[in-house]
Amino acid sequence: MNIKTILKSSVAASALFALAAPVSTTAMAADDTFSSGASTKLVMSGQISRAIMHADDGNSSDTFFTGPGGGGATRIRWIASGTLSDSTTAGATAELNMPEDNTDSGVKLHTTTPGDGGTGGAVTSDDTWDLRHQYVWVNHKTMGKISLGNTSTASEGTGPNSGRNHGRGIIFVDTTAAAPVTSANVVNSTFSDLDLARKNLIRYDSPTFGGASFKVAKWDTGGFDTGLSYAGKFGAVAVAAKAGYSNEQAASASINFTALGSLSLTHDSGLSIKGGLSKRNYSGAASKTSTASQLGGRDDPHAYSIALGYNVPKLVSVGATKFDFTWQNTNNATRNDTEAESFYLNATQKFDAIGASMRLSYQKYALESTNVTTVGTDVKKTFDDIDVIALQTTFNF
Repeated sequence: MNIKTILKSSVAASALFALAAPVSTTAMAADDTFSSGASTKLVMSGQISRAIMHADDGNSSDTFFTGPGGGGATRIRWIASGTLSDSTTAGATAELNMPEDNTDSGVKLHTTTPGDGGTGGAVTSDDTWDLRHQYVWVNHKTMGKISLGNTSTASEGTGPNSGRNHGRGIIFVDTTAAAPVTSANVVNSTFSDLDLARKNLIRYDSPTFGGASFKVAKWDTGGFDTGLSYAGKFGAVAVAAKAGYSNEQAASASINFTALGSLSLTHDSGLSIKGGLSKRNYSGAASKTSTASQLGGRDDPHAYSIALGYNVPKLVSVGATKFDFTWQNTNNATRNDTEAESFYLNATQKFDAIGASMRLSYQKYALESTNVTTVGTDVKKTFDDIDVIALQTTFNF
């Protein structure tokens, strides 16, 4: 019995059943996609990423072999599609994060006392398959696209770059007192781009008109969001602008809205610059006007970033080489009067023949905080910076 044939048949049959299309004998098409024998086909793809990382929080340091940093999760996806007419296509998409041994966000340098070595080198494994996308869609050339299921919100990706990369599980060391102590501030929660990412929703994507388009989505939790984008070229400069807004009053007891925006310019020479910002507004008992919460209410979290890049298509023959530097600032992500800064420098080399890439990166995380013990009494807190050097390899298939 051929296990490869069984796997191909099972995957194709499942996806085509979701489309309510007739299923016939499954075979490999000439382009290596799965085909039902009719007009419906299934494409499988994904990526596997691993990294070696050295982290130093000012008191402890160690080297780890981990899963990928932010934005590079190991995952697999299936996209089934078929043609309904000359202008209409329909399909279904499923994408899962694979289980990971030694996750980047699970890295710890110590237990309760900085430098104690109690968990030096400790990591956490994720043994579960995590859902990223699972939705059906129909697309018309002139009317737009409708998606239904668990997938990206309308405003996803419209704001600043995330300040988190490698070392998301590292904890800041509090150096306010004479003896340093472990704080409650983890890189993963201290930095944020305030992006809503994915939800269970119905979303409409408009066609592009003169470079401009929009999206609007309604969530199953009651909230909604919208996203606007524009892409065009003026001489040697390509321009991309995005804006997003989410109304979360019906979906959250504490959040009113989140607004995001970004602008990027890319020159034909390969030089690029991108700026982005985002802000979240609180309502009810969590708002700044309330005296019942957090000693006077919650300050609005906000984030902004600036990224500089240089893409060199033919520095080496194997593929394009890219250098980029990003500065990101996050305020009030976990509590009032906190300011977190991250700086990271990446050098990425692509290997076109095998669909792979390698990225060498250096990142510094910094944090300042004011602890309000009573109204009118502020205690300034200081923390050691966190330095991370990482080499990550990603293989796409």
